[in-house]
Amino acid sequence: MISSNVIGLLNSQSYKVAIIGAGQLARMMALEGISMGHSFSFLCSEQDDSSPVEGLGHLVKTDLSQLSAEEIYLLLGKPHVITVEKEDVNVELLKALNEHCDVHPNPEAIAISQNRKDEKRFVESLGFAVAPWSSADHVEALMEAGIKLGWPMIIKRCSTGYDGKGQWRVNNLQEACKVLEQAKPTDKFIAEKLLNFTKEVSIISARDLHGNIVHYSLTENVHKDGILHYSFSPATNISEQLTIQAQEIATAMLEKLNYVGVLAIEFFMIDDQLLINEFAPRVHNSGHWTQIGCNSSQFLNHIRAISGRAVASAPNKGFSAMINLLGQAPADKQLLDKELQIHWYNKSVKPNRKVGHINMNDQEASKVESKLHQTLLDMNKPDNQFSQAG
Repeated sequence: MISSNVIGLLNSQSYKVAIIGAGQLARMMALEGISMGHSFSFLCSEQDDSSPVEGLGHLVKTDLSQLSAEEIYLLLGKPHVITVEKEDVNVELLKALNEHCDVHPNPEAIAISQNRKDEKRFVESLGFAVAPWSSADHVEALMEAGIKLGWPMIIKRCSTGYDGKGQWRVNNLQEACKVLEQAKPTDKFIAEKLLNFTKEVSIISARDLHGNIVHYSLTENVHKDGILHYSFSPATNISEQLTIQAQEIATAMLEKLNYVGVLAIEFFMIDDQLLINEFAPRVHNSGHWTQIGCNSSQFLNHIRAISGRAVASAPNKGFSAMINLLGQAPADKQLLDKELQIHWYNKSVKPNRKVGHINMNDQEASKVESKLHQTLLDMNKPDNQFSQAG
């Protein structure tokens, strides 16, 4: 039986967007789209935490393996377009849904991002540099990788790795073999050279259906235990040449993939060279600062792009920073600070879980840097204890 919520969506005259996923990225896309008059539905598995999108649209929590694409399309209220908040999705399902409505980004782009080997080969096919790497699916391949790349090295699972998961630093062949011994039979791996990089930076870019492209400024990212800790944009001590290089890379990838929506590309910066680490076919954690630092955030431009509108220009309003709230809620000091913009995801607090973030902005870089460092210090004080929030 079709629920009243679905009937309401079917009869709605608004532009209907369905998002595969129900986490914080889906939440922030929906908040921007609702202000444009769009209506939203969300698709996730029965095990997923959907609290971030509660009250923002129609939620479909189901066993996806038991339904056809047409049934899912109907349950979502016959959306005009479907998008994703994560790359770990069933590409065959996306292709099947694409027979009923637009799907952006296109399933082919998402498929490439799901496998590190495919991702690196795609980047290299465009003539761009990546960290030296080698296949590492068996012992013989690990031995060859050790000769080619040297020890220590980084072993990465080809799929389903994020926020530092599925990655291991190994000092010798024995340690590398242990990674493979503990893996599933279907797991595939790559080995990467351990790099002594200057910093990690990323670029957020958006392309619309008309081929217009907008680039946000390069962002410097600092990680903690493999998880993004904080970001600063525009990145400091970056030459104009590097900025142009990053934009050219993003443009080439967007056009080659016939991409619509927001694309994030992460780089290792070594002196005055950029090496592509990976890309994400979606809005990205390192672009959250755009909510305060630009007139058009990454979330707004993603929704604009996939719904057929032109992407909006996004010049910086000075300098911006973002701090992830990892396993802790903001204290009263942060909540009462008028210079801080707090975003809360309605998740329960668990260790290292992304439950929110803090944005800040000023016309002077030094003021943002000072505020960033002071806020980080306040958050790390022993007496800064936080209650668990739902």
